[in-house]
Amino acid sequence: MSLWFDHWHPRGPLNLLFSELLIFSSRLSRQATVADLFSDYGQALKVSLESWEHPLPVLSLIPDRFCWLENSSGLFSVASAWETIRLKKDLVPWFAFIWSNAIIPRYQFNLWLMAKNRLPTQVRLLSYGRIESATCAFCNSRPDSLDHLFFGCRISASLAFFWAARCNLPWQNRSWSDNLQWAMKFLSGKEFHHCIARFSFGALCHMIWKKRNGILFREETLVVPALKNHLIKVVKNKALIFTNVADTTRHRRFQRNWGVDPSIFSPLVGTSPL
Repeated sequence: MSLWFDHWHPRGPLNLLFSELLIFSSRLSRQATVADLFSDYGQALKVSLESWEHPLPVLSLIPDRFCWLENSSGLFSVASAWETIRLKKDLVPWFAFIWSNAIIPRYQFNLWLMAKNRLPTQVRLLSYGRIESATCAFCNSRPDSLDHLFFGCRISASLAFFWAARCNLPWQNRSWSDNLQWAMKFLSGKEFHHCIARFSFGALCHMIWKKRNGILFREETLVVPALKNHLIKVVKNKALIFTNVADTTRHRRFQRNWGVDPSIFSPLVGTSPL
């Protein structure tokens, strides 16, 4: 390992800390290794470095090797590099809810945009001057905003009440921020009914946004019963990945409401992890 040019010292490469004159006067060539520091020729430089706050490495017969200091194993990984360079902030309250394994990635991404108020709704595009006029694809009464689309619009509100009834949950239309707070309170948990409710909430929001875009940009037609049937289908498919679900009254109600095959139940108590 190069004495002057490798990053072996905590302060960095020595060639950046010493002038050319000092390097020359050290009596150690520019091709010197760290091991040369412990030779007779390196004693003067060694004494100088020992006066610094950082201790020098211990000389051993083990061959030098590169070590990634940002990982306890000493091995480089993309994950550890990302952790080193990324800007770290406090976790937002909705982090665990949205990035739960119960919700599939495309639903997570959609919810993440919604939580950060980054969906390109009509109200948002109007504020940027990207469009001149617009009306909600569902009710045609006003430009859609995040609060209107989720779930102030009478059409999306009806879908929300349909979903809540299937999940045996209390529901009332609020602002999106309040809706998210409510979902975090009632849908968090590891039991079967929590996971299905959380998944179906993500599916509902994604379905509304996707259908809204389909109507605006692909001239699709709005058929509310078809949307409800689609939601039922994706929830039934999701529920089938569970096995050994605890046979409780609540879970039986969920199973019947969504039309899930009762084979998910088992005499064993407990639910299976996702």
